[in-house]
Amino acid sequence: MREVQVYGRRARVVLNADTLFLSVFPAGWKVTAAGCVPRSQQPYQCQIKGG
Repeated sequence: MREVQVYGRRARVVLNADTLFLSVFPAGWKVTAAGCVPRSQQPYQCQIKGG
């Protein structure tokens, strides 16, 4: 793991080969997006998105 940033009830986890986004739910943290790559001056582009 390279970096974790928590923003209230959401988080971004940067790994060597992937970036994940997580949200906290009553049962705990769950992945809400994976396979994400940054784009200049735009939101991340993610291969998998959930709620």
